[in-house]
Amino acid sequence: GFDTLLFSVAELEGNDDRTRIGGYATLQGLVIDHRLIAAVPVRFEKTGIRYLLNFGSDYLEMDSASEVIFNRIDFHPYLAYRPGPPKIVTLRIHKPRFPAQDLFSSFPEGLFSTLDGIKVRGELSWHLDFSADLSNPDSLEFSTSLDRHQFGVISYGNANLTRINEPFEYTAYDRGEAVRTFPVGPAHPGFRPLDRISPYLQHAVLTSEDGAFYQHRGFLPDAFRESVAENIKQRRFARGGSTITMQLVKNVFLSRNKTIARKMEEALLVWLIENQGLSAKDRMFEVYLNIIEWGPRIYGAGEAAQFYFSKDASKLTLAEA
Repeated sequence: GFDTLLFSVAELEGNDDRTRIGGYATLQGLVIDHRLIAAVPVRFEKTGIRYLLNFGSDYLEMDSASEVIFNRIDFHPYLAYRPGPPKIVTLRIHKPRFPAQDLFSSFPEGLFSTLDGIKVRGELSWHLDFSADLSNPDSLEFSTSLDRHQFGVISYGNANLTRINEPFEYTAYDRGEAVRTFPVGPAHPGFRPLDRISPYLQHAVLTSEDGAFYQHRGFLPDAFRESVAENIKQRRFARGGSTITMQLVKNVFLSRNKTIARKMEEALLVWLIENQGLSAKDRMFEVYLNIIEWGPRIYGAGEAAQFYFSKDASKLTLAEA
């Protein structure tokens, strides 16, 4: 729902090969309530677009002179679609330095929970390049970066992003329902520190889940690119591109609601934890190995080693791992 919609549409000077349409659209009092967006209604203070569209005989294009306004954030996207053959989709966004607080203050009320009230300093810049030939998904090109410039966190607000550095209570879910809560630390008999988990098992998990975990900063653009390419080929969501950090953040900090808002919050939390060095890689991997499910209601490497082989996780052989 919304209070007011203002818009204009005008045909601009073009030529025989191109038609140009320009104008603007803005919504006041916009509220979106949908289970795929967020768990609660999302309210937007200010949303709008100034657009310049080019229509050719074999393409549709949003010129980069267009401007999208989202609360305190604005950017100039370039979007093109060529129906082909081949069918090609292109998206480019390059936003130069802007006050970092503008990003976090622009999130609508109700969109995120963990990041509510966060205060930051410094500047950010954002770059996104995406191009896909829909008839040849393996040729997909994707790169993105959110770069820091004297960036720092003044206050984390509602978030306690360092809680995984100390013993904490973890609740496991199955199909959206809480099934078990247990301490992640010495108080739990099944907990195993990283140096008491077989190196074979550690390497097996890294190989299957995230081989570059100790090298990247939470994201693997190549893995994301490959997952998008596979999903295009399958014409469904067949493969994800989550890193171990992303899985850890999802399980420890966020709700189990599968929404766009949760995925966006997950990405921002991963970016903050990795780029601000809020937790060491070894500790993140240790927590991950102690909370993931290794079979129906079997949580952590310690329980899994006892369940499958009646031995301690430190004694697992290569074959068992």
